[in-house]
Order: sequence, then C-alpha cells, then structure tokens
Amino acid sequence: MAITIDAIRNMLNMARGHESLKRLDAEGHEFQQMMDKLSQNNYGAKIEMPAEDTNRPIQFDEPKKNPP
Repeated sequence: MAITIDAIRNMLNMARGHESLKRLDAEGHEFQQMMDKLSQNNYGAKIEMPAEDTNRPIQFDEPKKNPP
C-alpha cells in the first residue's frame, strides 16, 4: 500500500498547524503571566483618589471682562 504525495502533504500541513496552535497557546500563556505579574507590582499607572476635604473653601475668580 503506497502513500500518495497528497497524503504526505496533508499530514505535513496538519503537523505544521498543530505546531502553530501550540506556539500561539504558549504566547498567550506567556502574555497572561506577564499581565498577572504587572498587576501584582507597582509598575503600572496607579490612580489615586484625592483626599476629601469638605471644609475647604471654594473660590471663584472674577469673571473676565471683554476689552473695549
């Protein structure tokens, strides 16, 4: 029973596709690990809410007047 060239090409394409899927999965896993590591450290931008000071007076400037 002889294996045709088309069958060999098909098997080769399947093997390449499998390797490509494994590579994409590894890249995704590496990216997820990097994002987890960044979220655990203080490397990223940090948003801090301002301290609430309800007793602070609010001052408004005088309205600007148009020049003559």
